[in-house]
Amino acid sequence: MAIGKLKTIHLVLLGALLVVTGAIGGIALLLRMPLSVPSRQVLFIPEGATMDDVLNRLEQRSVLVAPWAWKVAVRVIGRFVPLSIKIGSYELSPMVTHGELFENILRGRNRLVRHLTIYEGETFPHLAGALARTLNEDSSRVIQLICGDSLVRMWGIEGARSLEGYLLPATYTLYEEEPVEHALRRIVRVFERTWQERFAAKAAKAGLSRHQVVTLASIVEGEVIHPSEYRRIAGVYWNRLRSGMKLQADPTVQYALGFPPRRLVFRDYLIEHPYNTYRITGLPPGPIKAPSIQAIEAVLDPEKHSFFYFCNRGDSTGMHRFATTYAEHQRNVRYYHRLLQERQRALLSTR
Repeated sequence: MAIGKLKTIHLVLLGALLVVTGAIGGIALLLRMPLSVPSRQVLFIPEGATMDDVLNRLEQRSVLVAPWAWKVAVRVIGRFVPLSIKIGSYELSPMVTHGELFENILRGRNRLVRHLTIYEGETFPHLAGALARTLNEDSSRVIQLICGDSLVRMWGIEGARSLEGYLLPATYTLYEEEPVEHALRRIVRVFERTWQERFAAKAAKAGLSRHQVVTLASIVEGEVIHPSEYRRIAGVYWNRLRSGMKLQADPTVQYALGFPPRRLVFRDYLIEHPYNTYRITGLPPGPIKAPSIQAIEAVLDPEKHSFFYFCNRGDSTGMHRFATTYAEHQRNVRYYHRLLQERQRALLSTR
């Protein structure tokens, strides 16, 4: 009786071994097989996706040979080894094997990368166009997503009216066919992380909301050409705000007039618009450009001085002449216009 039971156990173990060996051999064969796609496709894997999510997407596209086998393999392997997949876009084509695809997904290899650079002081129509080109999207839709309030409300960005001002200048790694909403959420998270790490405590100590800081920083960004002037120009605007004077910032008028920017004339300063700081007192409703880290730092730590005015020097440095009184400022303005006239006469004399 004991001998019979022992033979039965041996037969069961042998059968199990044969099944496991066959399964391993089958998976090894499948790994070498090309994907079941007639032509090139792109698979985008978002943040938070699991391997089961990936397998379901691949099965929906009829990409895998024997999808059931891959699901079984993932469940078995997942009990012993954590399967961590990498966000990104991956190529699906007849030239890619199952093994290459899963290695790419698990190690983040051969991702279809697209780079987006947001520049300091970039206007939002221009930024939206760059993002649309990067992700092959409709620019009008991207502008609506950035300048509208739908994503702000969905993501609970406190104080913000739109994403304007909350897209930090930097170079970002995006992916082919990445949804615009997904890309914008990742970009906004960079701003939120930077704000918490570098600025939140300073703003709270100064009694300022994030929206106030970002709005004023965007105006400072619109004025600065030479980096050495960030803190000084921020100081000018703080002096105006604390004295009850209108900000009278040209970049806000440019924003009110719309894109593309142009040289301002006298009548432009008279337009009735909530962003025209020649007409309103205090800050406009929101940011007008993408402020840099330097601009935000300057608003939270402005230079202490008695200047209320500044005017372009009229030279190649892009720097300004600063003044405490309006009379002194008027002298600087007249000097600036005289330089422009002399330069124009010199240019005409060479023709």
